[in-house]
Amino acid sequence: MALLRYIKRMQFIDFLIRRKATGNLENFASKNRQSKSSLMEVLKEMKEIGFPIKYNKSIGSYFYELEGKMVSSFFQEVGTMMTRDEMKNVSSQADNICFSETKIFEICT
Repeated sequence: MALLRYIKRMQFIDFLIRRKATGNLENFASKNRQSKSSLMEVLKEMKEIGFPIKYNKSIGSYFYELEGKMVSSFFQEVGTMMTRDEMKNVSSQADNICFSETKIFEICT
């Protein structure tokens, strides 16, 4: 159950970051009912797994350096692969995308 709570916390953090509604670290921690150090640890872990989180002093909020969001599911049913047209929206090199151990997909070499 602790894992589910942690994932839900990350989803809420993602929600606030995407809306640039976090405020500074103290406000952000308060919104998450966490200490500043606990929130800093979660943000560090999110960055380690690829979330491009940055802080903008002028707007006083955390934000994503790249447009995106947290995926909603860790499980994908077999047979629900993306169509070629859907893949073209992901990359102009849709015919040249390969699985990678370090990334979900990368350009085949």
